[in-house]
Amino acid sequence: MLRPDELPARDRGAGARTVPLVTTARGATSFLNGITEFEAGAAIGHHTHNATESVVVIQGEAVVDIAGERTRLRCFDTTLVPANVAHHFENASATEPMKIFWTYASLETTRTLVASGERSRIDAEDPTGSAEPASVVREAARITVLPGRAKDFEAAVAAAAPLFQRARGARTLTLERSHEDPLEYRLEIGWDSVEDHVTGFRGSADFREWRRLIADCVAGPPEVMHFRPVLTAF
Repeated sequence: MLRPDELPARDRGAGARTVPLVTTARGATSFLNGITEFEAGAAIGHHTHNATESVVVIQGEAVVDIAGERTRLRCFDTTLVPANVAHHFENASATEPMKIFWTYASLETTRTLVASGERSRIDAEDPTGSAEPASVVREAARITVLPGRAKDFEAAVAAAAPLFQRARGARTLTLERSHEDPLEYRLEIGWDSVEDHVTGFRGSADFREWRRLIADCVAGPPEVMHFRPVLTAF
């Protein structure tokens, strides 16, 4: 449970302050969100993000400038701004406060100020002064299944999902099937660290159960590599 009035805020300057809510440090797996409060007449600088942003006005009235087009927003009006589109919000009132609730579609979201080119990672803007959070490590496993066993394999992965979910450091799991080769799958699992996967999970009874579940469906052991984010462009 996250209560904004009990969490530290970051002074954005020019009469704006931000309270981060869902962050990687608090368990985020695929998005970030928080609240920014604007004093009467306050505005933040024109900027872009490398990921889609959605904003809901939750108090007062705002003006949003998206690529030079200015729109007045009432409480609960919602915006959707694609990546790399310059925008900013202003408090439309000269006397009353305004608040927005924002969500970014990537843990790796950055903010780049148009005027200066200064760039910072959203999830690193920690008002407690903590170190910049580490990026999630992605385990990518290429798995080839035996002819006629695709559905059995998919069922086995679904049955194994709780094994991964309770593993230390595991954050996400997705399974994709190749369009060109229906016998080939890619399993992606997000981990806090390589050690959580290689030393922690692989040494557990749950790992042995995972391999048992898929043993009769696969043509050979999964081919596994680990990746860290380098660039999120949009």
